[in-house]
Amino acid sequence: MPTFLPTKKTAALLTPVFAMRRANDMGIGDTRAVLESIDFCASHQFGILQLLPIHETVGDHSPYNPISSRALSPALLTLEPDWVPGLTQETLDSLAPASWLDQLREGPVKHLSVHPLKLQILQEAADHFETQSDHPPELLQSYAEFQLQSSTWLPGYTLFRTLVQEYGGNAHWEQWRPEHHTVAGAENWLATHPERERLEAWRRGFTFIQWVAWRQWLEIRRYADKRGVLLMGEMSFGVSRNSADVWLHPTLFDRDWSMGTRPVSYFDTNKDSERWGQNWGLPPYRWENHRSEDFAWLRGRLQSEAQFFHLCRLDHLRGYFRGYMFPWQGGAQHAEFATLTEEEVKLKTHGLLPRFVPGPDEQENTAQMNDLQGREIISVMQAAAGNMGLIAELMGLMPPYMRQALDDLQVPNLTFPLLEKDADGKLLHQDTFRPLSLVAYGNHDHAPIAAVYSRLHEQNGENAGPSDDLKNLLQFAHWDEPAPESLNSPLLSALQKSLFETPCLIAALMCMDVIGTPQRFNLPGSYGSLTWCERLQMPWAELEKHPVYGPRIQEVERWIQETGRAPVA
Repeated sequence: MPTFLPTKKTAALLTPVFAMRRANDMGIGDTRAVLESIDFCASHQFGILQLLPIHETVGDHSPYNPISSRALSPALLTLEPDWVPGLTQETLDSLAPASWLDQLREGPVKHLSVHPLKLQILQEAADHFETQSDHPPELLQSYAEFQLQSSTWLPGYTLFRTLVQEYGGNAHWEQWRPEHHTVAGAENWLATHPERERLEAWRRGFTFIQWVAWRQWLEIRRYADKRGVLLMGEMSFGVSRNSADVWLHPTLFDRDWSMGTRPVSYFDTNKDSERWGQNWGLPPYRWENHRSEDFAWLRGRLQSEAQFFHLCRLDHLRGYFRGYMFPWQGGAQHAEFATLTEEEVKLKTHGLLPRFVPGPDEQENTAQMNDLQGREIISVMQAAAGNMGLIAELMGLMPPYMRQALDDLQVPNLTFPLLEKDADGKLLHQDTFRPLSLVAYGNHDHAPIAAVYSRLHEQNGENAGPSDDLKNLLQFAHWDEPAPESLNSPLLSALQKSLFETPCLIAALMCMDVIGTPQRFNLPGSYGSLTWCERLQMPWAELEKHPVYGPRIQEVERWIQETGRAPVA
């Protein structure tokens, strides 16, 4: 068993970095806010702080659609002079005046304003850092060390990122000029460009930014170790079609198809995704080509995450066994296909329909192929992860071979109590839950408990009795009183206690489920500026003092202690 996987039951707090809030931030959660979240966890007996993927995005700000599997997000960095070498207060005052920052801090994250602002400030810091000659030797050594250990991905990424900048932020590299479609062509173009120095300065700036990010996240890891809090990161299942990875390694991806999932009943989804399932627009892996390279690209991803995290959640583990693929792209095209019949789809796709690869689980021979592929890839990831514990994003019903593989490989998966039902649709008793699992009411794709409860209560109508789903929710909470009109503090507390009482190794609450608010991070199948932008209403220190949220936080701490999930002193 990996060194950092807990050996006793513990509690986790899930808070996306962008959703964190601190005094004087720049309209988005950042690494300094992560430190405050670590302090919050340590103060209230949470043994684990769980984050979403922290890699760079452009355009689409979903953390599950990164433009690089290795580059860290500049938007999540702390931009203060003592956090960024070369950054001056004059630069901050000039580019980010107080009046604008006040506006950015109001409400949800304004990605389209925050991202370019922070990138501009970081590039200014990079330029200033280059012109200085009095850097401490240890700082220069750190810069050199970072570039050396990142040599397998950093040069290609910075070239790609420079081209994205040159194309006005357009990462759709297949829309670029032909000479930019390959690394060799782009390098030749750059070598003879009349404005080569300007472009090279941008490229060096992107190297600098990644070094700053590396330093900040290593500091977060050191601080978490000091406070006795484990950090759980996440590795997204795929990367964007418009990513440096696909541009640099086109043979490792299949750009003719698009990954996603078939329709699932336990997610609230946008209408566009209901007919055919979720189409993420991500290119599937060509596992045969990864295998021929001894999975070097995949190993590198795990080793990179292990620098910063004690634990890593593996997004969509089912996909490593078999992928669900669409013969059309995601986004607007998927919405268009949602209105078509099967025959109309076939006319547009030359007879192709969504399918599983290697094959469906319902057929014995393809299920065996799926099993072999999944076990091979998971074993590769375990070896590359070293001491970092891996946790599978895999919950609900699954084929017997997947459950057996999890047991054989000793990989924790997810348990969602309200999905654990028998053949008659009745909730299973918590004693049947897999001990080697992370139990939670939901994750970033689900509505918080407050929103779920509100929806279920509204569905009852004036004369109808509680729905089966509402009955299940109240039953799991051991709630014998009449259902309140909205999620009140006693019911929230009962739900939290029931979760912590399960036999599962890790019990995780989303930040909104700690304080009982309905803000939602993502609605599967939705696109645009209204997703991945919700934030906590105030910093943790203010929430602790709030007349409603403060007592709720104390109640959570009480249940963590009474259920034996508090860290050992």
